[in-house]
Amino acid sequence: MSKVKKFQCDKVLANQVEESINEYLNENGYRDSVGKGNGFCEWILYNIFELTEDKVIEATEISGKFDNGIDAVFENHGELHILQSKYLTSHSIDSVQRFIADCQRVCTEKPTSDRDAVKELCLKVMNAYNDNEPINCYYITNSEIDEWHDTQINASLMNKRDDFQNLKYEFYDFYNIVENIELKKGLLPKEFRDKKIELRIEENFSTFETYVAKVRTSDFAHFVNEGGNLLFHSNIRNYLNSTQINSGMKKTLKEEPEKFWFFNNGVTIVCDKFNERMGSLELTAPQIVNGCQTAKTIGDFYKYKSKKELAALHSEGHLLVKIIKTQKSTDESKKKQLRDNITRFTNSQNAVRGLDFYALDEFQQMLTGKFEKLGYYYEIQRGSFIALNSVKQNSYKGNKDYEYLISGIKSKKKYVLPAKEVIQSFTAGIKLMPDIAYGRANELTPTGNKWKDIMNDETKGLPLELFLFPYLTLKYIKEELGYKTGASDFKVNSAFLFIATYYLLLTNLVNTILGTQYESADNIDIEIIKDIYKKEALNKKLFIITHGILKMFFQDSIVEDAKRDNLRGFIQNKMKQGKNFWSILERKIELEINELPISSKEVYEELKVIIQFNSKK
Repeated sequence: MSKVKKFQCDKVLANQVEESINEYLNENGYRDSVGKGNGFCEWILYNIFELTEDKVIEATEISGKFDNGIDAVFENHGELHILQSKYLTSHSIDSVQRFIADCQRVCTEKPTSDRDAVKELCLKVMNAYNDNEPINCYYITNSEIDEWHDTQINASLMNKRDDFQNLKYEFYDFYNIVENIELKKGLLPKEFRDKKIELRIEENFSTFETYVAKVRTSDFAHFVNEGGNLLFHSNIRNYLNSTQINSGMKKTLKEEPEKFWFFNNGVTIVCDKFNERMGSLELTAPQIVNGCQTAKTIGDFYKYKSKKELAALHSEGHLLVKIIKTQKSTDESKKKQLRDNITRFTNSQNAVRGLDFYALDEFQQMLTGKFEKLGYYYEIQRGSFIALNSVKQNSYKGNKDYEYLISGIKSKKKYVLPAKEVIQSFTAGIKLMPDIAYGRANELTPTGNKWKDIMNDETKGLPLELFLFPYLTLKYIKEELGYKTGASDFKVNSAFLFIATYYLLLTNLVNTILGTQYESADNIDIEIIKDIYKKEALNKKLFIITHGILKMFFQDSIVEDAKRDNLRGFIQNKMKQGKNFWSILERKIELEINELPISSKEVYEELKVIIQFNSKK
């Protein structure tokens, strides 16, 4: 459904969002109308949906000639998403209505295109539709969707055929974009901090500043629908659409409501204060921190039913609601911390997906503070930097010793470190897992299969530079060496493999000079690595040497036969430690090190001085 504008847009933040969009377009050379449309779509995927760069590339492969009216197709939170973006004047009510029709068409008809990417992504949509899986259809513009447009959109959706009920539509305009960015602050909007909402309760007891109550599902639905989306402001799945879990809840509410109490874990609410009245509680600034899916399902179930349909329900369901009051003296940031902790400890993996848990992980929060002292903003939630005021944004200056690594970047976000990319780079270089970093980034989350291998007690004691340097290396090789989208050779998919190769080279050089047997860079004295990174000319030469190693590697006949026309699949599936192709890469590095005293004597001697000097400290 289209979103109703209830509150005045934050003008300062609106200007910052507009500036961020324009900055992104200029940085990437998007000048004409088509380019600006593509760039705006990418900005949305990065900052609204928080996709990583490789996922953005995959999502937008459908865009272009004969794209069937779709700019991106991607999975987020385990659900399929379709995106159509309209930059400024390209938005119109006709384009909205075409988008609704296009989403329905790609679900049932083969695409009119000879492009493989279009065929593959449209087939993914069709399969999801045939399997009755939820498909989230987003139309987003940085123009305005006014009340007349709202009316027209709602009329179009009312005429949606019953066999397209698993298509869920969302329509965002510039106001909604700003609102979404504001949510990333995590603090409650000022206009909601004093809002009072009544919740009718039945049997209950209170203890430890907490009410535990039995609540009728219809009463809870009234509470949810009155509070609207702001009730979910603190819950990191704000805009959660229907999932299989929700479908099961709906079925229980419809067919066996009396069993809802037994089948559901209930809902947890945090509020500033509560006042008991006759049969109800008046809650000030309530936030649903656990049970977001339950709340939204119950709210929607009753919201769209007529009086006749409600009367036909043969019995009433109940659910358990826990209401926690924050301390009176607690400021907004501490209240947020309490809400985050309750969310983290009470949500299951079904309620909070791995990517969301970045915002709640304690180690990630600790990295934020450490990076700030070093002059960088660690962006746990993509887009949160935009929500900072300009004074705060300009306070991040980076570290002058490593400025050369990002000198090619001119934007305000120069000193912003996106958490997901930092962890990917760390995984590739320090943990030597380029296959995971590149191909299975979803496993590098607090609930992912590889998280404990990457972020454990040992990792948390590592120097901060081991998280910083691999990411800065990633930025440098993309800007200066061309390891990015658009490259015509192996560089197009090999950025994380480059980082792994660089740190493998560094480790082997230390072993050769000191006679050690280190397996990875985290075993090396950090002062050695810091001194190398502080020497711009030396490190740039090491980057060139690393590039040469990879070039030789991909020219190897065995590697050439294995990768064929699927470089992406080769890196994702073949480049693992202990495997044949990894051994070939190690051999190329060994050969380069053997030649280094002759081919690059100055480089070798300078490295030797740094490594030996620091080893004697």
